Amino acid sequence: MVGSNRSFGYDAAATFANFIATPSIWDAFAVRSVIPTIPVTQVATNDHVLVSLLSHLIYSATGSRSEVLYRFFPALAAGGTVALSTTALSRRFGLLAGICAGLYIATDPLFVDNSRDLRGYSLAALGSVAGTLILTGTWSRWRLVAYAVVMGLAMAAQLFVGVVLLCHLAWLVSERSWPRLRQLAPAWIAAALIGLGANAHIQVMEYTQHGLPPPVFYPTYPRDLILFIIGAPVLLPVGLWLAAAGLGLWTQRRAAWLWASLAVIAAAVLVLWLGLKPAFLYPRFFIFLVPASAFLMAAAMKRWGVVAPVVLLAAVVAAVSQAPGYTQDPLALRQAAAAVERIHASGQRACVIHSDEQVLSAYTSDFTVVTRPEQLADCDAVVVVSWGVDLALRDEAAREFPRLTTLPAYYPTVVLER
Repeated sequence: MVGSNRSFGYDAAATFANFIATPSIWDAFAVRSVIPTIPVTQVATNDHVLVSLLSHLIYSATGSRSEVLYRFFPALAAGGTVALSTTALSRRFGLLAGICAGLYIATDPLFVDNSRDLRGYSLAALGSVAGTLILTGTWSRWRLVAYAVVMGLAMAAQLFVGVVLLCHLAWLVSERSWPRLRQLAPAWIAAALIGLGANAHIQVMEYTQHGLPPPVFYPTYPRDLILFIIGAPVLLPVGLWLAAAGLGLWTQRRAAWLWASLAVIAAAVLVLWLGLKPAFLYPRFFIFLVPASAFLMAAAMKRWGVVAPVVLLAAVVAAVSQAPGYTQDPLALRQAAAAVERIHASGQRACVIHSDEQVLSAYTSDFTVVTRPEQLADCDAVVVVSWGVDLALRDEAAREFPRLTTLPAYYPTVVLER
């Protein structure tokens, strides 16, 4: 929660404006366009339904727009993931291995970055860990009901948790445990129905209404996935954690469940990478592999105690490297909103270039959206918030509005005036 009062990031701001700070709680399921100039198909995949629904309940009850409040659930889920993983790994591999593996999760840049904003990734990771632990215990009817609910909600938080469900099935298949597979089937189906049901409208709409952008091939995605799960972009932790995970993989090489899991994950990656080729394909979609990697590191530390200080050193380096950015605004949305309201209050017209309204609307609506160069003549100032706008139109605005003010953030906002 350090720096949790900073401005929302791009995805979080779009989520807040389109699915949370709205009149109807049904907007959490991306059922309609809230911003007139932004088709819901353009932003629907940005909706992490469980987080949007919980946050909409908060908004409906309080009317608050505090970033701290809406970052609490993701941060709490991240802490829960670390605590649950550390406890489970300590019991299996020893206290030192469990603590060091937990520190890896808590400092892994991919996990940290995606757990500190209004996103569903940390809830997906928590559900994946909790569901896996439920499955590995002694089964009962109520335990399977809990498994179905936990995994279903995890999929509602982030649809890619469906890969974890497939891994669980693959474990039982690899053990040729047909009676247990039949026993699990109702819970597995219920979990899938909960998760897919929460996301069904979004997925059907995207594919039937052609909301998805054209396919894009990312040639380095498999490599990037491995590196970002294991500490990128911080170089030293990548090397140290990758070595520890590799040693852990060696200790578990005779486990059928491991190869069954790797086969499912590899198949999922190949289908996305070479088959569907979505325009937006990020390592964070597989964030549940962070606690899975912690398992491998803990296994290595139990076998070779010298691995523990290596994992710990990497965690310290990763934490120190990220700390300076904890309080930095990702976008200058709060300052941009203040500039827009100042211009509006002076009787002038503030404009934003189309697509920026989907994020700036999280903070203000006192602006006009510009989609064509000729519309700039009606503006007194143009506020450029992000990189996602029409670059030609942005450059034309810069020529027509030569007076420039920069509002600092990781990606600064520019206010252009005549």
